[in-house]
Amino acid sequence: MGNERKLDPALQSMLIGLATAKAGDVDVHQEARDLEIEALRESYRRMQSTDPTQFRPGDLVRWQPNMKYVKWPQYGEAAVVVECLDPPALDDERDCGSPYFRSSMTLILGVHHQGGFHCWHFDGRRFELVS
Repeated sequence: MGNERKLDPALQSMLIGLATAKAGDVDVHQEARDLEIEALRESYRRMQSTDPTQFRPGDLVRWQPNMKYVKWPQYGEAAVVVECLDPPALDDERDCGSPYFRSSMTLILGVHHQGGFHCWHFDGRRFELVS
């Protein structure tokens, strides 16, 4: 009895495609990777240049592009700054594998959600003022 393993058909097709790709095809993949790297650098720059202490209670804010990491508020949806936290609260998530592990929460934002006004803690570096 053999110990044969079958490749997933999609993976097999992808591997055959890579093996038979022309030089021009590879350049397209490299360009896509370069664009992704540039987007990553731009997101990092925006996050590092945003000063969450610029916000004041009553300000309307929204997610910066590519900075949303939780379900609410949605992109384009405004939230109101309820409180600015100094020093920041640290998320007490115990699992270091969680994306929230020791997140620096500098803002309490209010949003309309499911028919009510709810307040949640957020990392203020991920937001921008609504003009």
